[in-house]
Amino acid sequence: MSGAIRESLRTWIDESKRSATPLWPVTILRIYLGVGFLSAASNKVFSWWASWPQSMAHFVTSKLPDAYAFYRPVVTNVILPHIGLFARTVAISEVAVGLSLLVGAGTRFGAALGLVLIANYMLAFGDIPWQPGEDQAFCVGLVVVLITNAGMAFGIDRWLARRA
Repeated sequence: MSGAIRESLRTWIDESKRSATPLWPVTILRIYLGVGFLSAASNKVFSWWASWPQSMAHFVTSKLPDAYAFYRPVVTNVILPHIGLFARTVAISEVAVGLSLLVGAGTRFGAALGLVLIANYMLAFGDIPWQPGEDQAFCVGLVVVLITNAGMAFGIDRWLARRA
């Protein structure tokens, strides 16, 4: 019986590989997410760069009561004392994720970094993972981009793969 189940599973996997969905629809999602990250970074990088650490400190402090209890010590003992480093790291990471997704270069890495950022935002702001919201939608979109390797369609990742 296990041999028949194993063969049935193997057949199902082989058929699934042949009927894979094209990646171009995921390219639209990838570009949308890239623009979203660049949009989020724009208010941190351009005219606000000098005041961004203070703005982030004020915002994070105002959200501290909403943060998950286990994450609150991370915010108070690690992030807030080193707010200059974390503020610039967040801004630069958002730019890197946005550019990565927009042009399809290092797409899986960009999506993974984006997930780390979004997860930290959700923990710091006390967002409920299954409650509909912008961060949750970005999280789902980034997972789709990550597992489909969306940079292989209309992206630099495909060009680099051909060269290799």
